[in-house]
Amino acid sequence: MDSNKTKLLISIIVLSFLSIIVGLVNILYSSKTKLVPSVSQGDFFKDTQEGAALIKIEGEIHSGYSTYSTTGADTILAKLREIEKKPGIKGILLQINSPGGTVGASQEIYEELMQLRKNKKIVVTMKDMAASGGYYIASAADYIYAEPGTITGSIGVIAVSPEISGLLTHWNVKMRVYKEGKYKDILSMFRDSTEEEESMIQSLLSDTYKRFLSDVARGRNKSAEAVQEMAEGRIFSGEAALQKGLVDAIGGRREAVKKLSELCSYDGTIPILEEEESPFDKFLDIIGSSNVSFSKEKILKSMYKSPVLVIFPYSIGLQ
Repeated sequence: MDSNKTKLLISIIVLSFLSIIVGLVNILYSSKTKLVPSVSQGDFFKDTQEGAALIKIEGEIHSGYSTYSTTGADTILAKLREIEKKPGIKGILLQINSPGGTVGASQEIYEELMQLRKNKKIVVTMKDMAASGGYYIASAADYIYAEPGTITGSIGVIAVSPEISGLLTHWNVKMRVYKEGKYKDILSMFRDSTEEEESMIQSLLSDTYKRFLSDVARGRNKSAEAVQEMAEGRIFSGEAALQKGLVDAIGGRREAVKKLSELCSYDGTIPILEEEESPFDKFLDIIGSSNVSFSKEKILKSMYKSPVLVIFPYSIGLQ
């Protein structure tokens, strides 16, 4: 057999193999909704497991389910509520790498952690960033570790509203708005805000900011006045955050696990429990596919890998 025929045969075999793989992936992807269990059912951790559960807060924090690059409150709440029901899970290692996110989602996770803290020990390990909503969640822990170069803090609230009326005027474009309710188009991008509307939005931000300060103070066992001195959207390195009392120590996962073991009165190093990848998940990671999965968390994430972004005239968040 000459070299050209050999190359052709190899090409056919490789293409056939790839076709089989692509077909399998497409079949699984098309039927993935049948594989997805109810979020409320739990099953993230085995009933027989003992140790501490690893919970990751990664990327932007929002309502709904987590994606591969963001954290959805519903996914985290499902895990936390399962942990609450399992006596074998003594604590939580909360790994945070997030710039923040929406107000409601951050508050939901914070409140659930504060409830869990009554019976479970919680230790945070901060990665590159744990700012704003990320710090909001971290403040619910018993103990916080940050790396020296971690960016944290940013205790504040922001609202963003584009205003393009000048651009529309330039192109002679007019917007007709039909509404029932004087403030229904508040912060519309098609007109400037009135003083009354600006006052209303500022009042909303102020209320949210006060709650942010109050919750951080409650979680960190500090006065609201003490937290206020470190707030106003200021950001800190891990070293500076330690000096300000925003975190408890400098360190990473190793130090956090050691501290969690002590808090849980565990003899030795407490096992860290996290959802196991199936062999097929590992194979998909190798070939670069993240659309399908047999593990529950990855199934939930794959459903929302490309979340629909609804652009409102304004957005309010902890960022």
